[in-house]
Amino acid sequence: MTSSSSIPSPPKTYPIIRLDGEKYTLFNDKSIGKGAYSEVYEGRTESGRLVAVKTACKKIEIQAIRGEIEILRQLKGAQNIVQYIGSTQTIMAPGSVTQETISFAMEFARSSLEAEMRRPENHKGLAANVLVDLVVDCAMALSALHEHNIAHRDIKHMNILLFPGTPTRGRRSNHLFKLCDMGCSKALLENTSHEMRTLVGTPNLLHPFLAKEMVDPRMDRNQHDWKTKSAYTPEQCDLWSLGCTLYFCATGKFPFEHERNNKKLYHDAVVALTQNERAIAMTPVIKGRDAGRREILYEFEPVTELPSKFTRYPKWLVCTVTCLLRNFFHKPSIDYYSKVANAMRSSKQKTFVSVDQMCIVEHTDMSKVLELGDCLPSISSCLGYPDGTDLLLLSNTSSKFVDSKQRSVDSLPDDVYLVVPKRNEVDLRKILARNIEYHEFDDMTDRKLAEVRAKKCYDGLSMLKETDEYRDLFDRVSTILSTQFTLVRVRVIGENVFVLFFISEQFGKVFFQLVEELSQFERVQTTSRFAVYIDMASVPIMLFDGANQDTKTISEHCIQQARQAREELERHAKVAMNIESMAKQLAKDSRNLQLDDIDLPGMREEIESYFFYDKRTILSTRVYSQQLVEQCYKRRNHIMEQIFKSPDKIQKCKLKQAMDLAASLSQLRFDYQRLQNTISECVDLLEKPFQEMKEVVNRCLQEQGYSRDSMQKSMHFLAPEFRENQARMKKTTRSCKKLINELNQEIEQLGFIRMGDTLVKTEQRMGKDEEKEEEKTLKKSEETQEVSKVFR
Repeated sequence: MTSSSSIPSPPKTYPIIRLDGEKYTLFNDKSIGKGAYSEVYEGRTESGRLVAVKTACKKIEIQAIRGEIEILRQLKGAQNIVQYIGSTQTIMAPGSVTQETISFAMEFARSSLEAEMRRPENHKGLAANVLVDLVVDCAMALSALHEHNIAHRDIKHMNILLFPGTPTRGRRSNHLFKLCDMGCSKALLENTSHEMRTLVGTPNLLHPFLAKEMVDPRMDRNQHDWKTKSAYTPEQCDLWSLGCTLYFCATGKFPFEHERNNKKLYHDAVVALTQNERAIAMTPVIKGRDAGRREILYEFEPVTELPSKFTRYPKWLVCTVTCLLRNFFHKPSIDYYSKVANAMRSSKQKTFVSVDQMCIVEHTDMSKVLELGDCLPSISSCLGYPDGTDLLLLSNTSSKFVDSKQRSVDSLPDDVYLVVPKRNEVDLRKILARNIEYHEFDDMTDRKLAEVRAKKCYDGLSMLKETDEYRDLFDRVSTILSTQFTLVRVRVIGENVFVLFFISEQFGKVFFQLVEELSQFERVQTTSRFAVYIDMASVPIMLFDGANQDTKTISEHCIQQARQAREELERHAKVAMNIESMAKQLAKDSRNLQLDDIDLPGMREEIESYFFYDKRTILSTRVYSQQLVEQCYKRRNHIMEQIFKSPDKIQKCKLKQAMDLAASLSQLRFDYQRLQNTISECVDLLEKPFQEMKEVVNRCLQEQGYSRDSMQKSMHFLAPEFRENQARMKKTTRSCKKLINELNQEIEQLGFIRMGDTLVKTEQRMGKDEEKEEEKTLKKSEETQEVSKVFR
């Protein structure tokens, strides 16, 4: 028998394939991109999921991919890190040209931040909402790396992918950003120092410690050992490169210029920045030339605030991003970054519509982040107003005065507000003129020609965006103003007309009608003290037959005061009706503020399709691309003429109309409040004589032995004016109801429903509290109907 040790082992069967995770197929004819260490192709898993597959066959590439796979496994579940799906390792037979290949599958992205920045509309920087989501998502990605003691070491816009997102709570755009490409990443052990010395990264985003090694003379002689003299931490290298990336995404330019043949330019710029703790970028200015080496000499001017001339970011965002960049470049801290990013995501958001500044500002309350300090602007400053400008904020259903120094929006209940500055003179925002002449000639270099085409497409798209913003602005102003004027009418009619006629008629004729509480009208709180029981008193002739002289004196005094109050209330009722009539006309004028627009369907996509880098294609499309921009220019001018020019030199332009209507609304609300205060004083004057008269009536009823039924019958006979007064009251009631019905129809046309004296959007779903409020309102409405029966 042969021993087992002498049995030869079976020969290895090549290739040896090792699988991990879900199986997938790589489509080598569908390349997605190529990096320094690998290539990326499309692929599909066995379940049918589309994936991106990174593959490599060289030794150094394989080593990098193995490290990346291991890091992605550790980061499984991190929302803002691209997710690992599976991998395949193939070992070929000895002597093969390629001894080993390795690949791994990851999530398939819709696009990349690099591609997004290449779009012409982002030529000067991302939209504000997209930038906010980018800042927040990168913070979450770096926090995940920090928790696992991982340094990325190559953060740049090319390594950030775009996935479809949903603008849910805390998110602003349809983009979800994820960090990818962990080929340069390093996992650090918990019990070791987090300092690193490896020279790795992208030249124009390097931390100063790494940039210093790039200008070492040994680098040109290939004698460098790729180690830095000064150790750096994950926070230093990752936050520095992220700061450069965010600055680029916000402005379209990097904070430090970089030349391939002059590495010293970048190095000198970052060194200059470290010496100025307020700086977030450095602008090179040519100082002269070195006579010996014939090199250009530069000096650097510091940039201390994020430029926003073209993007027109709101000031709160400019301030926040400036503070973040200052932290990244001078005192890097991921904890600080996470705290600010969480506030950007979770803080209250309000929309402010300013007519005179011609803007809609999406404001986020960052006042609770103490680390931002006093650099945060006030609400007034954020909207572009001078220091000391108080504001009146008007929403669809409420109003609020805001002090010029107020930063917090916690006290504002609604989401959208129209801004009315409390100044005698308001400076209008200046609108820059547009120049749409572009020179695309044969003798231009390819690079210069591509720059001109990029500007042409950017200008066309920015004009489309600008026009959309102006149209949206006036739509919002129209809606808010017309709703506010309608709300004034609701209050005037609901709170004054119905009640005033009731009080003036009844008290004027000394018929004290005590009705059940009408507390659904906020201005009837005073009169509700008179409305405890349903009680009817007769005329003094009947009550005081045989009574003493003191009683008659009291009744005559009460009658006189009641008549004076009636006359005063009737005058105020006429003023209230004038306010109602004026509000009705102004509401109609407000609905005419909307702008007439020129429809250009598909224009945005068509302009983007004419954004080329190829010289021949640029020149061949010069004429038509110019026509596209001219159409955008024509649409913009059509809107601007409506805003700034009178149609017939008699009527006001839309901007002047909007500002006058806003001022009229403010004045009307002031007049209305003053009227309400005066009415309240008049009603208060009635309380004392009413109580005196009530005591007299009750005493007479008790002493004379009259029943209430007999008193009511006697009143019909002894007061010949009673039926006439009842008829007048019934007519007044019908008129008030007719006005209220008209108002309710107008409110429905504006997209609101009335709940008491509050307007609510019809598309809003009511929660349990709102349903309870509606039940209360319906109940009070039924009580009001019961009260109305008294007048019938």
